[in-house]
Amino acid sequence: MAIGSIRKGALRGRTAAVDDDVWAEARRQARELDKVLEGSGLRRALIARAAAELNLTTRQVYNLLKRYASTRTATSLQSRRGGLRTKRLSAGVEAIIETTLAEKWMIKEAPPLAPIVDEIRARCAAIGERPPCYISVQQRVALLFDDLAIAKERTSNARHVRRLKARPGYISAARPLAVCQIDHTPTDIQFVEVIDEVGTFVGRAYLTVVVDVFSRAILGFCLTLERPKSLSVALCMAQALCPKDVWLAARGLADYPWPMFGRPKTLVVDGGKEFKGGAFARGCKEYGIAIRPRHRGNVHQGSVVERLLGALNGVIGALPGRTGRSVANRDGYPSEEKARLTFSDLERCVALAVLDHNLRQNEKTLNAPFAEWTAHAAELPRRDDNALQVLIEFLPGGERRLTPQGVSFEALDYYAPWLGELVPERDRIGMLEVRGDPRDVSHIYVRHPHTGLFLPAPRRDGRMEPITLWEHKRNRAARRAAGGQTPEMKVALRRAISEIAGAAQRPAKVLGKAPTTKSVLRAAARSAHAESADKPYRAMAPDAPPAPEHPLREKRALPVEEW
Repeated sequence: MAIGSIRKGALRGRTAAVDDDVWAEARRQARELDKVLEGSGLRRALIARAAAELNLTTRQVYNLLKRYASTRTATSLQSRRGGLRTKRLSAGVEAIIETTLAEKWMIKEAPPLAPIVDEIRARCAAIGERPPCYISVQQRVALLFDDLAIAKERTSNARHVRRLKARPGYISAARPLAVCQIDHTPTDIQFVEVIDEVGTFVGRAYLTVVVDVFSRAILGFCLTLERPKSLSVALCMAQALCPKDVWLAARGLADYPWPMFGRPKTLVVDGGKEFKGGAFARGCKEYGIAIRPRHRGNVHQGSVVERLLGALNGVIGALPGRTGRSVANRDGYPSEEKARLTFSDLERCVALAVLDHNLRQNEKTLNAPFAEWTAHAAELPRRDDNALQVLIEFLPGGERRLTPQGVSFEALDYYAPWLGELVPERDRIGMLEVRGDPRDVSHIYVRHPHTGLFLPAPRRDGRMEPITLWEHKRNRAARRAAGGQTPEMKVALRRAISEIAGAAQRPAKVLGKAPTTKSVLRAAARSAHAESADKPYRAMAPDAPPAPEHPLREKRALPVEEW
């Protein structure tokens, strides 16, 4: 590292920061010095009186008076410790200190200062200079390097460097839906499920939220039992893009207004893998939503949604079964024993918290999200998006080839009559887009190549009972484990084949034997194999006694007549 670049932290022209005690002492000294400058009588007596009041010597009062008389400001009386004092070390010692600190102290290993001071003193003694003390070297650190340079050179943690960098600006948008943010968080409360009239403890749910940056209104949310996945994003986007009247009525919340919905122009996301998958990218592309990822470490770029997630957790985290934001915050509270809300109850509580946020005035901006949205609602384009089609667009899937038997997805075959009508033109239409709902794989959704809509297709085997994707994979894993082979069993027969092939040798040619055609040799081989083959009639009656020989009748000589 060049020494010239290190000098960026020199304190020339920079006023040292002082605390309140130093400032109060400077003000007190200024008041006493004003009495000396403006008082009448002997100057020596006035200075002696000021020295007694300030608990200083007369010589110190004379020095203070010399600094104060020209400016008459309290700042001139502040302590100069840490400022630009006259250097009492020689230029050679200063150069040694600067070079040694740059070479041996400003490194990633971050050694302590004491051994570096010993090295500096040794180098000074070698050239005949007077070695500096520890305090002198320590004071040069602040003069030679600033905090940012020290953080860059002495630490490998980028957080320390980012903490010392300015981040001007703030998140803003010119109109509603111009910029939105989406993010997840685990809820700070645990819930139970009623199974066979028995409350079974489940755990914490996960909350996904879409927020409009302009109005700070929450466009939609999703509460799931599993960690954030493509399904969580699909459910949340389906609620954010479409009206919510039916959804609110189904949960007994039809009396509360929630008019916020629409297609965002830009959606700010973090580095979660659910936002990097093909399903999310295809869905955003379908509805003209630009994806803007937040750079790693720049948490302030998602400050709006992060703050609202914290606010929602603060509301529901006060309910029975709270987990707290940390172990210390929980403070031994028995959350599992106190949990009493079911998933549906928790979802209604989150919905009410969202509605309350949309109506509540912001303490800083004094704007209410509902009022801000209503004031600009007429400027927004009206698109009648179907919630089911939006959900399907963001579901995981891919492209599959149509066969006369239908399409395959997750090792299952699906067929519908409308797919059979497309079989004659399957070479022309190419691959079909397929989406699958992990909550039920008894049906999949295939985009019709002519209408562009997703249509359902049931399983070809006729099994219509609902089954989740994880249950299907678990069943396949169990069947694979039951009928599978150990690694030794898989290679045992192949090893036997290799042994037979390795032991076989080609017969040597017989010298002097007349050459024979291949057809003759093949015929001889067939005859030899036929003679050595097992005969079925021998296996049918292996223990039968041999058939008795047929008795021969004795020949009788014909009489000879003599004439």
